[in-house]
Amino acid sequence: MKLKEWPRCGVRVWEGTTAAGLPVYVFPMPGFQTKYAFFAAGFGGCDRRILLNGKGKDIPAGTAHFLEHKLFDMPEGSAAERLAALGASSNAYTGHGMTGYLFSCTENFAPCLEELLRFVTTPYFTPESVDREREIISREIAMYEDDPTRRVDRRFFRALYREHPVRDPITGTAESIGSITAEDLYECHEAFYTPRNMVLCCAGDVDPERIMALAEKLVPPGGEAPVREEPAEEDLTPASVRVEEKMPVSMPLFQLGAKLLRRKEGAAWAREMLLADLSCELLLGVGSPLFAEMYDAGVVDHSFFVDTYDFRRGGVCYAGGRCGDPGEVLARIVDGAEAFRMDAAAVARLERLKRARLGGFLMSLDSPEELPELQAECRFDGWDCMELPALAESIRPGEAEAFLRETFRPERLALSVIAPL
Repeated sequence: MKLKEWPRCGVRVWEGTTAAGLPVYVFPMPGFQTKYAFFAAGFGGCDRRILLNGKGKDIPAGTAHFLEHKLFDMPEGSAAERLAALGASSNAYTGHGMTGYLFSCTENFAPCLEELLRFVTTPYFTPESVDREREIISREIAMYEDDPTRRVDRRFFRALYREHPVRDPITGTAESIGSITAEDLYECHEAFYTPRNMVLCCAGDVDPERIMALAEKLVPPGGEAPVREEPAEEDLTPASVRVEEKMPVSMPLFQLGAKLLRRKEGAAWAREMLLADLSCELLLGVGSPLFAEMYDAGVVDHSFFVDTYDFRRGGVCYAGGRCGDPGEVLARIVDGAEAFRMDAAAVARLERLKRARLGGFLMSLDSPEELPELQAECRFDGWDCMELPALAESIRPGEAEAFLRETFRPERLALSVIAPL
């Protein structure tokens, strides 16, 4: 392994690649009690079609999440229970582009890491266990369907996109997971859980060479990275300008926003998303004049938020919360973006926002839990998280003004509403 240093961030990282092609990152944190490991595969909810043995294979919505659940099952029992017996706290999650498996502990790091590497790379599925898990996930899906905040979010993405798989929930639907078989899970594991499509990141007072040796020993060789059939690029107009449904809520919930075209990759795309994030905060964040105006008028309340999110072949910027009249919020945001100008006060706020982002990033560098996950996400996106300070400094005020005036035009926005019965 080679030691790489980022003096500006005060971070050192050991980097290496196993003979099988698995990238390994170890962030040494001498004196820290918590030790953390994050083992991830580049397989998520947006992976819906792949070339397998020269033929196209459709992947039902929810397959990546289903596979995440099933990998904890081993012939000798539950991997989660064995990790708990070693004193570790384990978990896993599935996103639109990545599935991550993790544990934290204060002792027995090496045997815990062995357990993690074994169960993630050892698929074990039977038709009976798949059927049992299907029932569990079906109940999880039903629970989400009863959650108004998840409903408004799901409807928002379906209003924005016509065909992109981000329209579908990561968990899938009761119908889509009904078709998933043990054979499907084995095929997806073979295709996506190959070392060249995975990454191992660890942090804490740990031994980099021991971690690398365990990865060499326990992660078997696999094929090349999977050949995905990427979703078609869509234009910037939404599929629907407004969608609404009724649920037993006390006041309307809303989510509105616009698509962002992903025409860049790596650090260049990360800069585009950072520009979007800072620009949206500048227009709609808690410290903005527009938010203060809407809050003082009673148009929005403390639940109002603004955020950005990116995924394979796309991204979005959006705002949401509770309000009396979502249409009025939309109109005020459109007018506010059109009238926005980078005056001296706005320039000063942008600089404060950039410093705040850098401060939050630097705080995450002291977290054994946050740093490995951040590095894994950036690895799959083709850049290094330590490039963030330079990306933030490169953003200019004129870019933020142009972004807001272009993005928050009425013809680009979709509005999702959950209204009271």
